[in-house]
Amino acid sequence: MSTPWEEFLREHFPGYLLPHSHRARIGVDEATRFLERLTGEPRALSRLLGTSLLAGHLEELRRFALDSLPRLVRELTGRTEVYPKTWEGGFQGRLDVRGTLLRHLAGEETRFITRARRRRFDLPEQILVRMTVQRLLGLLAELRLAGVTAHHGWSAEVQAYEGQLEHLLKSTVLREVPEERPGAFHLRAAELARHDAYHLARDWHLYLEALNARDPEQLARLLAEGALVPLKDYTRFELAVAIQLMRALEARLERVQPGRWTLRRTLVVPDRDELAEFRREDGAWVRLFYNQAILASGAAEAGARHYLNQGGRMRPDLTLLVHPPGGPERATVVEIKHSSNPETLLAGYKEAQLYRWEYAERLTGWPKAVLVSSGPIERPPQRSDDVIAVDWAHWVPEEVLEGLLAGL
Repeated sequence: MSTPWEEFLREHFPGYLLPHSHRARIGVDEATRFLERLTGEPRALSRLLGTSLLAGHLEELRRFALDSLPRLVRELTGRTEVYPKTWEGGFQGRLDVRGTLLRHLAGEETRFITRARRRRFDLPEQILVRMTVQRLLGLLAELRLAGVTAHHGWSAEVQAYEGQLEHLLKSTVLREVPEERPGAFHLRAAELARHDAYHLARDWHLYLEALNARDPEQLARLLAEGALVPLKDYTRFELAVAIQLMRALEARLERVQPGRWTLRRTLVVPDRDELAEFRREDGAWVRLFYNQAILASGAAEAGARHYLNQGGRMRPDLTLLVHPPGGPERATVVEIKHSSNPETLLAGYKEAQLYRWEYAERLTGWPKAVLVSSGPIERPPQRSDDVIAVDWAHWVPEEVLEGLLAGL
């Protein structure tokens, strides 16, 4: 059963993959241009959609590649076709007496006609299977070459599925099925067929067709089904916390100063800038960063470099920068823990305390640091505490929003 934060994330995350989609129906062309500018990859949207499709249907891919399709190949039946074959100067096989006699009477005395047999595998449901496997291999190869699938993590088994599909297509009777673009007739035949491989091939055909959809709502549904699957549960929770904070900030800014703020946001990808930026016409802005080392090093990092030769940076889960008009920037950091374990939450709270002192020069507002947990926090935030703890059920408290945006 899904938790409330997981249901929230499934509903809202796909829109955050594409700019402004929470306000308007973004077109595919616009999304493609945006992703190409952001990543430098012309096929970024295609790969994102392909990854979402694959991640959302891994179990179906496993059953198709490793179970249903191998069984179908072993049982695949063809129809026997008898056809005439012409020979010159002699023949092998069963002579077609009438056909040969007609040739001889026509003056072709060295020609012989025989009746040959061959098996044909051109039933419409078989054509659908062959072409679906071919398209699936194209998708899997593209994602593998782009580094999306690998020998570890969520996609560890995908390359085995790819290898099995390639073997079945090139080394079995499946290669004798003709190539032909499937249509409604092929889909109907697969639907009525008894073998489950035909049904799975039909499903995968429809999934692959969805990758070419031009309807933004259909694209969003595809992303919703699979875009989050490759992520670890704690990463998904971090994204839920980040998106909820973005939505709460936007709602408050619009409520207090309607029409004055614009929101710009980017994808959650490496080497990005801020996750989101709110900007007002007078130059004031609010920026939210996810899993990035934004603030200058403090005593803990300096000591680690000096005594332990460790040059790594501390990376708060979220960093919020606020720039009031005519005033200095201030920051707030957020540590996120997907846990109900008291020891884990205590460790997270102490980490938030460490951030409070490590970045003390920039943490000048209230709260200075926040722990957000998926498990329950028994007591509400106290204004007297520089570091507070809030659970998902109460994220984001109104008094915290007021403190974060003070002075704007």
